[in-house]
Amino acid sequence: MDVATRTALLLSRLVQALRPRILFHIQEKSPMFHSLDTLAKSHHLSTIQLPISDIQHVLWIPNLPVEALQSWNQINIDLVVITDRRPHSLSRLFNSIGHSNYLGDKVDLTIHMEQSADRVTRMFVNSFSWNHGTKQLRHRIRKGGLMPAIIESWYPSDNDNYGVILEDDIEVSPLFYTWIKYNILHYRYSKSNRDSYQWIYGISLYSPRNLELMPEGRIEFDPNDNLLPGNFPPRTPYGSQVPCSWGAVYFPEHWREFHQYLTSRLLDLQAKPPRLNIHVPNSRSERWKKSWKKYFIEMVYLRAYVMVYPNFQDFESFSTNHLEFGTHIKHDRAQTALDSFVVPLMQRDTLISQLPDHQLPTFEKLPMLDLWGRLMSHETMDTVASEWHQKVSACTRRRPHERFNPQDLLCPFPLTNSNSQSIETSSTTIKKKQNKTVLTRHMLEHVEYVTVHYDEQQDQDRGNDNSGGGGSLVPDMNAWDDMPEPLDVATMTTSASDHEYEDDEYKDLEENWESLQKITKLISSA
Repeated sequence: MDVATRTALLLSRLVQALRPRILFHIQEKSPMFHSLDTLAKSHHLSTIQLPISDIQHVLWIPNLPVEALQSWNQINIDLVVITDRRPHSLSRLFNSIGHSNYLGDKVDLTIHMEQSADRVTRMFVNSFSWNHGTKQLRHRIRKGGLMPAIIESWYPSDNDNYGVILEDDIEVSPLFYTWIKYNILHYRYSKSNRDSYQWIYGISLYSPRNLELMPEGRIEFDPNDNLLPGNFPPRTPYGSQVPCSWGAVYFPEHWREFHQYLTSRLLDLQAKPPRLNIHVPNSRSERWKKSWKKYFIEMVYLRAYVMVYPNFQDFESFSTNHLEFGTHIKHDRAQTALDSFVVPLMQRDTLISQLPDHQLPTFEKLPMLDLWGRLMSHETMDTVASEWHQKVSACTRRRPHERFNPQDLLCPFPLTNSNSQSIETSSTTIKKKQNKTVLTRHMLEHVEYVTVHYDEQQDQDRGNDNSGGGGSLVPDMNAWDDMPEPLDVATMTTSASDHEYEDDEYKDLEENWESLQKITKLISSA
């Protein structure tokens, strides 16, 4: 009997005596590994297989209840990368995710390329090697802008499927997956947080340094200015209603609900005039028309949903945004404002040591901030949402256990006489706009390619023929220089066309230059 078989037999007797529910073991390719795997299956044990190098990054495991740990392999986390024509930025992101710790999990990667992705980007994406799961490539054939690029990039397959959405100007910490796994197990699979799955819609990797939804513009933000006076321990993570687009994982039920909500909102906006009157009071996002976050903010405000944010020393985060120049940032002067967005990445694992009591707080003890960074209880947040619901929807608000269906948010009020007059006025305005002369700004003439086969030897034979039949068929070689060249869609877009599809949250960022300058000065002097 070899050593592996003898060890497996002894372990089997030990399992029968102790009757454990989870088996931990080192992940390695050896006869012992297969023996342990067989043992776990025969005794219906949940297994957690960890690479020996990652054990130091899961010291939070003792803080989790057994029922949460039993769901370890049930969780399926997808990485989604969205890119256009910034191969340098993409290479930085790929380098960071390639050197991250994945705790032995299978993690699939999907890369979505915009229609205008350049040749270098396409080649780089094809050659990138991903060893932690499957790699899938997607390429759009029609430019759609950031909203469909984000929203259509991922859709959950079940309620244990989670999506990490990363744009190509993001860089992640090697510990980003560790932060995600710990939070999901804690807030989604622990009995002590059994109600939190209804309210938490995702986990942010990024720690914001400014508030973006103030009506007057961006202002400097430090969550501890509100949390410490509220007697919360330093470095306490917090829940915020603001969705993070600079590195975050989104939860399946809420993402599906948002898909339904956004579909209905966009269809209604095509009506003449729209019937829905959904808006968020005193939010700068009301200025945005093409941003997916505008509509997500509407939904979370009316639902009292929150996202969990890290709150480590000096804004240390698990992702940062480099705000590359290109589709989003057009003005050279914005370069000096990047300090207000770039945050340090956690390189050395201090996750547990920085958390209060060395563990994540329960949902009941998680401090909550609204869209404007104001500290309030979640009960108050839900009350505010319920009261505002009555002003924007004619349907009764759903109870928490009936959530994840947005239909109660999408009920227009019955038309009144004043509404009818408003509609008539609006229709007249629309007709006037339609009667305006439309000027053509750009026109591309249709190009037809003709392939001609030229046989040089045959032409020479005809040229030497004395029968008087025709001259040489040799074409004028100089004329070939005037032939049309193949078009590269990656080079056809202009600044104007880029702005046409640009997420106007970023346009607002550019226009908010003075506020950015003030924030940068405050950060530099801190």
